[in-house]
Amino acid sequence: MIAFKSLSEILETTVGWENKLKDFYDVAEYALQNPQSKQTVQALRERHMNKLEILRGVDLSSHGKTGWVRYAPGYREEDLIPIGKIRRDSMPEEIYEHLLDYESKLKNVYASVAANLVSRDQKELFESLVLFKEEQIAEIRHLAAGG
Repeated sequence: MIAFKSLSEILETTVGWENKLKDFYDVAEYALQNPQSKQTVQALRERHMNKLEILRGVDLSSHGKTGWVRYAPGYREEDLIPIGKIRRDSMPEEIYEHLLDYESKLKNVYASVAANLVSRDQKELFESLVLFKEEQIAEIRHLAAGG
């Protein structure tokens, strides 16, 4: 855990992680050879892009004075993002597994930040980001189930 981190810095970092996941989708879409895997990544990328636009538009100033968060999670980027874990011949199930792991970790980051906030508006913001991640996890599971 990282002690005392700016709320705006935390949001900027998580948006950065979401952007890196978009980059991952871009590379995977180009590199994957399995047609079903390529189609899977295209669908997930499109959904991710829609959610990313919403996240980029979050205005912290509309959630009260941005403050400091005690004991913000100290994840390293390489612990979150599945880059290097998927090969050109990866099957869709493997892609889903890595993406669910990433999304779950990011959801936990948001939940941890929310748990350490005092301001009701800011707590609600990060609780809504937890719900945002839960929706993405549900979408990935739905696709994995053949939906």
